Amino acid sequence: MQGVPKSQLEQYATLQQKKQECLAINTTYSGGKEFCPLIWDEILCWTEAPANTTVTQPCPEYFHGFSSERNATKFCTANGTWFYDENMETFWTDYSACVPQPYIPYDDYQSSLTYGHFPIIEAISQTGYGISLITLIVAFIILASFKKLRCSRNLLHMHLFVSFMLRAGTSLLKNNWLFKGDGLNSLFEIGESDAIFGGSKETWACKFLISLWQFSLLANYLWIFMEGLYLHNLIFLSLFSDTSSIKMYVIIGWSLPLFFITPWVILKLLYEDRHCWAVNYNKYYLLFITIPMAISTFVNFGMFLNIIRVLLLKLTASISEDSRRYRKWAKSTLVLIPLFGVHYALFSGMSFSIGKNELIEVIWLYCDQLFASFQGFFVAVLYCFMNNEVRTEIKKKFGNARPDFYSDTERPSRGKFNNQTNNSAKKGSGTLDSCMISFMSKANDFTLKDSALPRPLHGVNVNDTQHSLLETSLNLEKSIEH
Repeated sequence: MQGVPKSQLEQYATLQQKKQECLAINTTYSGGKEFCPLIWDEILCWTEAPANTTVTQPCPEYFHGFSSERNATKFCTANGTWFYDENMETFWTDYSACVPQPYIPYDDYQSSLTYGHFPIIEAISQTGYGISLITLIVAFIILASFKKLRCSRNLLHMHLFVSFMLRAGTSLLKNNWLFKGDGLNSLFEIGESDAIFGGSKETWACKFLISLWQFSLLANYLWIFMEGLYLHNLIFLSLFSDTSSIKMYVIIGWSLPLFFITPWVILKLLYEDRHCWAVNYNKYYLLFITIPMAISTFVNFGMFLNIIRVLLLKLTASISEDSRRYRKWAKSTLVLIPLFGVHYALFSGMSFSIGKNELIEVIWLYCDQLFASFQGFFVAVLYCFMNNEVRTEIKKKFGNARPDFYSDTERPSRGKFNNQTNNSAKKGSGTLDSCMISFMSKANDFTLKDSALPRPLHGVNVNDTQHSLLETSLNLEKSIEH
């Protein structure tokens, strides 16, 4: 069987593991000229061999390009030393038979279509995570600084921002310290025993970083799911009240990742406690993380399609012109895409091309890294910087503009309609913050038939007698104009 192409890290990690196993072999060297000693030749481990003999063993399948169905040979000379090639300045091993035809050398493999794009893809990923991290920190500070913005919806956004910040921060730290800087060298440090790191502080620091990175990935997926679930319930189940209504989402959003990451940590600790947990030798252990991600992605995609279906039905029933109506629907869809992580579902099918179709694999890598790294930036922009309430509060803070929304007591009289809505508001069971008016943070007008909220000027006509149904209206034009 021919060895499958491996990444540089996986190839290096496997060789270091085999080296540790070779050096750990407890043998008593006979000495003298009768035997050649145990030796590690950087690819295979060769045990003691009688003098003046040629030793044979199967080629290692863990080495790229080698076929385990063929054999490597090494010659033990008559004086009890392994054959030394003076030109190559090494104890030479014959691996020529290990390479089947046709063979792609490792250097050529690195220059192939996929490998040639890796530096660009990595640069996109690093840039995206860096921009996202800075943008998310600013957005979080803004939402936390204004008391009027601390409604259920925005508090949920803040938790989502934290999950994106964790993901971006751990990804940057992992790629720039663990796999490039001192962390890579210490990752395979050889101690007195066969254990890597020997339980040093660096070991636990690096294992903690990998565990935190895996946790942040899973938490980010589940918090995208929590946002989608909250919005879905808001529309179809009318489950919105005061701030306490998000407690369930907060508990689930942070506890579920811990529930799934804990078995992975235990399995790594017991059965794969090597190479800083950065290489997954047993792919089944990783299922504790990938399965919840996949389930949340496709359930979110289903809720996204359901909401888009309802929006299209509502906008189709409106009296606006067709072109304007579908523009509004398209804008609504674009706002929902990053919130529901729709790109994960769309690109998941392309991931099966890995190792099969190089062109599709390259396209998938570009799309996946571009959207994954910049998603935090898009979310911060759409649900904070382009949110009318946020912009209004910032303008009020610096005295550049008067607010464009009012509380029930501040709103100018609008006749019989305004009096009716104000009276019904006084009968309500809870206080509705102004930011709860938004259907989404970017969508400016969100209306309920059975709520006390004044209806927008540009909305969907509704029947006032059907107070048990939830109606939605998106007025994105107003958001864009401001």
